[in-house]
Amino acid sequence: MKQGELTDCLIEDLEIEECPSLTSFPRGRLPSTLKRLKIQDCICLCSLPDGLMQADNNKNTFCLENLQIISCPSLVRFPHGRLPTSLKMLKIWECLQLEPLSDRILPNNASLEYIDIWNCPTLINLPDSLNNLKCLMELIISNCQYLKYFPEIDLFLPNLRTLNISNCANLKSLPHQILNLTSLLYLTICDCPCIVSFPKGGLPPNLLSLEIWDCEQLKEPISNWNLHTSTSIKDLSIVGGPNLVSFPDEKCLLPTTLVSIYVAKLNNLESLSIGLLNLPSLEELEVVDCPKLRSLPREGLPTTLGRLCIRNCSLLKDQCSREKGEYWPLIASIPCVEIQSTGLYASYIVESLRK
Repeated sequence: MKQGELTDCLIEDLEIEECPSLTSFPRGRLPSTLKRLKIQDCICLCSLPDGLMQADNNKNTFCLENLQIISCPSLVRFPHGRLPTSLKMLKIWECLQLEPLSDRILPNNASLEYIDIWNCPTLINLPDSLNNLKCLMELIISNCQYLKYFPEIDLFLPNLRTLNISNCANLKSLPHQILNLTSLLYLTICDCPCIVSFPKGGLPPNLLSLEIWDCEQLKEPISNWNLHTSTSIKDLSIVGGPNLVSFPDEKCLLPTTLVSIYVAKLNNLESLSIGLLNLPSLEELEVVDCPKLRSLPREGLPTTLGRLCIRNCSLLKDQCSREKGEYWPLIASIPCVEIQSTGLYASYIVESLRK
């Protein structure tokens, strides 16, 4: 690219993809009209445009709202300055050498609503300036193997609705005082084997969905998660992790607002307990890959249940067989019952007996 070729353009959307010979951009500011910039699969690109960043004393007008940098393995650092305060979406995927987000880079009082970081091994800590992003609604961090910590200060992100952390092998803990995220609706933690406990104090007050997948060291009792303090949660997924024999155990009170429960890969789970009857809104229950599961509550399941799915729990297959199984009278009135065992499949779609 020649000097000035970008500056004088009146464009709003610029995508640069699969340019293996591109190593740098011309000096100068970006077009003042540019709202979206996507740079992808430029394997030799070493630097980003200098005009991408905003200096503290820079009075130039920035319109950039959407910045995506994807699969640029030779990128090492951002230019001097901060990302523009106009930015609403930031996506950084698979930039293996790019310096991590830092207090220097993140803008103050930004418009940022969405941050998505994937496979960026240089990310070790999230910066304290994350707290400046008062408009942030969604934070997704995945495949960042060296990420260890959230900011030590309590997060105060008043508009954060979605927090998704996955495949961060060295992450030690979740944000302190996560209950202060009062707008958080969806919390997903997946494949974070070094997390050993939940933050103290309970869950965000307006949480709708909690998913905990394959956190191998999270062995503390579910009763310590303080799930019962939630008055809004509707969907709960637990895959691997807690060493449960019975679900829910006698010390674990689940939120009465639950509509859907998914549990899987609980290798020591032997029974579903009478505690399920304390869930007056439960409509869907799915249990998968629990090889020792052998019993359902003899008192029955919630009458609100519309779907029961039990997959790869071989000890329950015969007991739930249609008309012949011990538990058939307990589940026959559920409109949709699906029973599947490894190597053998049986699925029953049952007309509701309640007219």
